Amino acid sequence: MFQTEPILYLQSLGTEWFTFLMVLITSMGSSAFFASVIIVITFGIDFRKGFLLFQLLLWTGAVTEVLKGIFAFPRPDVVDSRVLNLENGFPNTSPFSGKGADSFFGLPDREVLEAFRLQGTIPHSMFGFPSGHVSTAIALWGGTARVFENRAIKSLAPAVILLIAFSRMYLGRHFLGDVLGGVTLGLIVLIVFTRFLKSPLKDDLFKKESFELVFRRKNLFFYSIMFVIPLLLTTSSLISADVAGFLLGTNTAYLLIIRKGLPEDTGGAGQRATRVLIALVFFGVSALVLDVGFATVDTASYPEVTFIEFLKAFIPALTIWVSAGICTKLDLYGRDEVKESPGIDKHLEEH
Repeated sequence: MFQTEPILYLQSLGTEWFTFLMVLITSMGSSAFFASVIIVITFGIDFRKGFLLFQLLLWTGAVTEVLKGIFAFPRPDVVDSRVLNLENGFPNTSPFSGKGADSFFGLPDREVLEAFRLQGTIPHSMFGFPSGHVSTAIALWGGTARVFENRAIKSLAPAVILLIAFSRMYLGRHFLGDVLGGVTLGLIVLIVFTRFLKSPLKDDLFKKESFELVFRRKNLFFYSIMFVIPLLLTTSSLISADVAGFLLGTNTAYLLIIRKGLPEDTGGAGQRATRVLIALVFFGVSALVLDVGFATVDTASYPEVTFIEFLKAFIPALTIWVSAGICTKLDLYGRDEVKESPGIDKHLEEH
């Protein structure tokens, strides 16, 4: 599962056109793609379902990063200089060659593992196991199929997930073991998510009273899950600054929104499209401005570089609140002030 031979074989069959296609497919497992899809669902289809999927993806990403840090396994191009990083096109400067596992169930060469782990502070993006693209792809497609109970999505999901998994190996970004680890994690998180949809906590999550500043068990539970645990994971460096920023930014936005009442999912196609456009513009422009702004500064020389990465994720996530407020001011949808405990939908209640 940690041999480089299968990857080398796949890359030997590749062409420039096929590589371009694989890069497109693998982008369907990127955070930018996920954010765009969830924003479309949240502002264009159903706010509550969109928020549930936001939480599913963010927590899948957080758990993935925790496991990456625990296992600290390198990517294929680290253990074998013959493996090409076709996704980014970077040259392979690894001093090792053919240091993958000697058997199917073996691990990469111990010398490589020790050298890799002795580098000091290693970004989570350098770790290979488990594959974040695969785990979050399962969360997105499986979660969307479960929330909407849509046959077309259920039929399409396995093919998309397999293509993303294949692209990660072909592009030299993951071993087979990384991909299988991502599949396992994604399925486990999806099972937990499905159980949550069937529990009373699902409706409690959308009650304004659940987020009042009072010492009730339910309130303490939601505040712990949405803020306390992410902060602990961040301060202990178990998750990266950008994942922490997206998680805390999204949850802060939701807290600000629910205190004024959740938006209703009303309006015609034009109003829904306008809501989506506003949310995408605010999210995309804020992310672009922050990237360009901090790129003009040598952030690597500053000790607060981790905080900068946090802000670059936190602020775009917080624009969800800004977009919801603007859409309300423009009468693009109403406010749900009366119904304190709306369900996700009647179909989900039956299941």
